[in-house]
This record gives sequence, structure tokens and C-alpha cells, in this order.
Amino acid sequence: MSDARHAASHACMLALCAAIGPSCVRAEAGATWTPDDISVAQSVSGQPPTASTRFEVAPNGDARITIERREGSTHSSGTIILIGGRWMLSRGFAAPAGRELESLDLAAVNSQLVMVLLTAALPDGPPAPGAPTNVRFAEKNNPIRIATATASAEYAAPWTVVGTVTEPAVGSATSYELSFTYAEQGLSRTVDFAGTVARAKSSPEFPDTMKLAGWKVRRLPESPEPSAGTAASGPVSSGATTTAAAHAPNALTIGELRQLK
Repeated sequence: MSDARHAASHACMLALCAAIGPSCVRAEAGATWTPDDISVAQSVSGQPPTASTRFEVAPNGDARITIERREGSTHSSGTIILIGGRWMLSRGFAAPAGRELESLDLAAVNSQLVMVLLTAALPDGPPAPGAPTNVRFAEKNNPIRIATATASAEYAAPWTVVGTVTEPAVGSATSYELSFTYAEQGLSRTVDFAGTVARAKSSPEFPDTMKLAGWKVRRLPESPEPSAGTAASGPVSSGATTTAAAHAPNALTIGELRQLK
């Protein structure tokens, strides 16, 4: 990986993990875990995944997120592109208004949570290539707190993570299957995560000539909003539906969008 690519990957993971408070378990985004391609399938034990997301980061910090969600008989899917940390492009999501923003929060929080769990279980980075590595980590006192500009979540202690992490070969994607148990209102709740983390061999590119036709465009808030300041226990608490309103910028291409203030 080039120095520029590594710096962008490092910055991406710092952005994902920076919101964890000093009294909480912190995942430092060092050289041991610096993926720029994170896939997460979330499920309740013994049931099909309720959400599957893939978070891909470009060398300049732009990102593409693909999302599928299932809630009972309802299924929604779509794609989100983040440009310059200020603009969100979305398409798909044939669902109620605001689902794009909820899905963005879900992808960001789940990606960050998985990196926290992997770093807690394997602080020295991915395991040696070969057979699956069994992992187990338990925290008695410190919760995990996660926040984005539009959402927050808290996973109370005591919490544990158990599972397997596998790196089939040098340079390949690291796969994981993790069972995460945390306290919620005095009870234990368990969520399963499976997927891969990798340093992508090729990353998404969003040239300035890319047209905005067919995409819904929103401006993202520049800093966390008060409505997202109180974290829910476990599930994402989102202020996104009221803080990042739909916007129709005077731009026809991504290049023009980047120039807007």
C-alpha cells in the first residue's frame, strides 16, 4: 500500500473510531488494523441477517456504502456515496423517507463497532494466515460508546465478544464471525456479526465528471447535533432524519458539487 493510500486508510479508521469517549473502550486505529473495505452482516443468533453493509473508502476519503436491510417482510437496499465529508448521494431505498440516513448511520456504527471488537480481541492486528483463530475478550466496567454526526449508540458493560477470525493467506481479506453480548436495561443482549475487513486491492473512484442525475443529494451536518447526543443502549439512536434535510444543490456533476460551500 502506498504512503498516501495508507494515510487515507488510517484517517478513515480514525474517523470511524474517534468518537469513543475516554471512559470507554477505545480502538486505536494504528497500523495493526487499517482496513478500507469493511463488510458487516448483523443478525440475531439463529436467524438470517437483518442488515448487511459494505463500507469502502477511497484514497481521498470519499466512500461508497452498499446496504441491504430486512425487517419482517420488508426488504430495502441501496447505495450511498459520501463526497468530501459534506455531501451524501443515495439511490435505491424504495422505503419510507429518511431510510437512507438511517442506513448510513447503521453502516457507520456497525463498521466502527466491529473494528472496536476486533481490536479488543486481537490488539496486535489480524492473526497469522492459516486456520481460524478463536478469540474471546471480556470487559467488566467500560461501555462502548459510538457516535457519528447524526447518530449515537451505547453498549453497556459488562460485555463480551467471542468467535473466530481468519486470514486465509497473506494479503487476503480477514474474515470474522463474532458473537457480541452486552448489557441492556439490566438484561443481556447478544448480536452476531460476520463479514470481512480488508485493504482493498482497488478502491472506488468518483471522478469530477460523474453526473448527479439519478442520485438524491443531501448535505451532511458538519458536527454532531444535539438530538444525537444521548445514546441509546445498543440500537442506533439517530437524529439524521431531522438534521440532514434533502437538498437540491446547483450542481450537475461531482466536480461541481465539490466546489460548493
